[in-house]
Amino acid sequence: MVAGKFETLPEDRVMEHYAEHTEKPFFAGLKAYITSGPCFLMVWEGKNIVAITRQMIGGATNPAEAAPGTIRGDCAMEIGMNVIHGSDSDETAAREIAIHFAPEELNAYTRIDEAYLYE
Repeated sequence: MVAGKFETLPEDRVMEHYAEHTEKPFFAGLKAYITSGPCFLMVWEGKNIVAITRQMIGGATNPAEAAPGTIRGDCAMEIGMNVIHGSDSDETAAREIAIHFAPEELNAYTRIDEAYLYE
């Protein structure tokens, strides 16, 4: 993890984050849910990090289809209130990180065990 913060998301950032969904019928409920309380935002780095985190989240967007033992599979009930969001590609991650974090909030460092994690 190279950045993290706990905050209630302001409407303008929610609108930017979910720009492709603003005209969809479910968006009003999604916006109400995502702004109803604080969220923990995180930025993770690492080899294949998007694919790895998508597996941890549960793979499927619909919690009913998420694998048991994953965050969505164990902690979510409804697609509109599915507990966690994860970027679906490196490009999406870069866009979403830029919406929620200033460059100076990202902490670059080398893990002490990194030499043993990657070939």
